[in-house]
Amino acid sequence: MARIGAPTISREVAEHTLEVIHECLEEGLPFVGKGGAAAEKSARQESARRLGITHQTLGHRLRSMEMHFGLKPDLSRYVATRAAFEIDDLPHDGEPDAEELIELLKDRYDKRKAHHDASKLRQVKVNIPGPIAVAFFGDPHVDDPGCAWGDLERDVRLCRETEGVLAVDVGDNSNNWVGRLMRLYADQEVTAKQSLKLVEWLMLALPWLLDIDGNHDLFNTDTSDPREIMHRLHNRLGVKATSGARLQLNMPAGNTTTMHVRHDFPGGSQFNPAHALVRETLFGFRDHLMACGHRHSAGYIPVWHNDPRRLCHGFRVGTYKDMDHYARDKGFQENNWARSMAAVIDPDFANDPVRYIKPFFSLEDATEYLTWRRSKWGFGKTAD
Repeated sequence: MARIGAPTISREVAEHTLEVIHECLEEGLPFVGKGGAAAEKSARQESARRLGITHQTLGHRLRSMEMHFGLKPDLSRYVATRAAFEIDDLPHDGEPDAEELIELLKDRYDKRKAHHDASKLRQVKVNIPGPIAVAFFGDPHVDDPGCAWGDLERDVRLCRETEGVLAVDVGDNSNNWVGRLMRLYADQEVTAKQSLKLVEWLMLALPWLLDIDGNHDLFNTDTSDPREIMHRLHNRLGVKATSGARLQLNMPAGNTTTMHVRHDFPGGSQFNPAHALVRETLFGFRDHLMACGHRHSAGYIPVWHNDPRRLCHGFRVGTYKDMDHYARDKGFQENNWARSMAAVIDPDFANDPVRYIKPFFSLEDATEYLTWRRSKWGFGKTAD
């Protein structure tokens, strides 16, 4: 049997220690405080201070008191300190707690992910049988003094009056000057308010398949986007996208055509204005049609791919804005040889990558050819 040594303290000291601990408990100090950065003072700590001993010494003394004298603190003596005042709880403020917030965020993520994935390639059901044309309009800049309104009206009329034409706006519908560039409003007759009328006219002039926001369109949209509001209020059928979008045209004959349109593609070359479009086919998507604007410089390039076996057509359309002071000041050579371009898609040649899509650099030529092809298609004939 283990031998218990002599007590290290007298019973008198033990009883005094117990009295001090009970005093602290009755004063509202818990026997053991809570830890952390803002540690709570405990009855053990305060008792050690009042007895003039360390916390460790008090621990040894408590063990000795219990072992030799059967004395230990009565924790029921602890009386929680009552607060000086109490405040009624408010009703729930409607804010979700952490668990509710996590569930809400998970649900929103699922919806956003589904939207994000579907937007990578929008599906378009084309209800026009036979050959169709996709017309790409260059940067309109409708409020600029240099806007060639005669050409813009003509191209709009050609698309509106020709069956089978799907129109695409690559962006920069107006100057929409912002910041230090707002000084340039002094050089144009059209005010910012009048500009919105012209932008709305263009939006309603055609049933645009795709309407891209260019960098100018995104100026002054910190609080609201007038073009987005117009598109929604007028219930426009086509896709309105910021910077760019990819579409897959599903035609009645069963053939499909993919297209990627952006205000601009990354990459550039002083030797080839269509370089960015070549880069897209090499490092991006190998779509049948690619189109962009932005640089007020026209270019076109076909790129053949064996996998998939496809001839990709890259269009860089120019602009309806002539007399560009910025280009003049920077010494840029004029290369705006095509304000708009088009591609005629012929389902009769869906299995012939070379003849499936025919490029045009004039909407007048494109609409004349499309009308001729559709007339032959109507009689069940091909172009052969």
